[in-house]
Amino acid sequence: MSVLSDTELKAALGSAAAAAGLQVDQSFDDSALSSLAGPFVTREVAGADAAPTICVAVRDSMSGSSDELCSALTQAATDGVTGAEGLPVATAAELGARFAGPYQTVALTDGADIQALVLTAVERRVPSPAQPTPVVGTGALSESVVRAAGGFDKLINVALEVSVELGRTRVTLSEVLEFDVGSVVELDRAAGSPVDVRVNGTLLAQGEVVLIDDEYAVRITSIVEPGSEG
Repeated sequence: MSVLSDTELKAALGSAAAAAGLQVDQSFDDSALSSLAGPFVTREVAGADAAPTICVAVRDSMSGSSDELCSALTQAATDGVTGAEGLPVATAAELGARFAGPYQTVALTDGADIQALVLTAVERRVPSPAQPTPVVGTGALSESVVRAAGGFDKLINVALEVSVELGRTRVTLSEVLEFDVGSVVELDRAAGSPVDVRVNGTLLAQGEVVLIDDEYAVRITSIVEPGSEG
């Protein structure tokens, strides 16, 4: 299940929220979680590591069935996945502690008070190819350099350039001279194939392109064994 961006999540929750007389609070900030008292009933969708990727919380004082609204919001946020009932919480601050990493929050209000919250895990981003991380030195670090430095602990802050490669091709000089705006360059990669993730030019992993808050990122799907690049 792919994680929706903040904009996509707010759009997906619209109908389910409106049916309960709620609307997205566009001004809500994650820092406000610590001040929201419950109790809340919750529902979660867990990832492969058992940590939640989505956690939905609804005040149990909501008119009608809080459990039904909790389920409806979960399905709206996951395109049909119902999730499992989570333990109720007394304060909203307890919800963030369930996540293993960073998360984003969408709050739903009745116009006066926050009545529901939808928290989703945020994937780590890779540096943008347009603004690469500065490179210190050139090439891969050799084993002898690591030994001389006394281990990796002294190298932990060394900056490396991470690039993502969609594909390659070989052309003649005459073909390059014919390039112009609108020219199409065919690559050696089929549509839907994984992209290469390179660190200082060395192939490290492969992954798939995803959108995080309307910016490109790459989800790692496999790690490449050293020396396996042809």
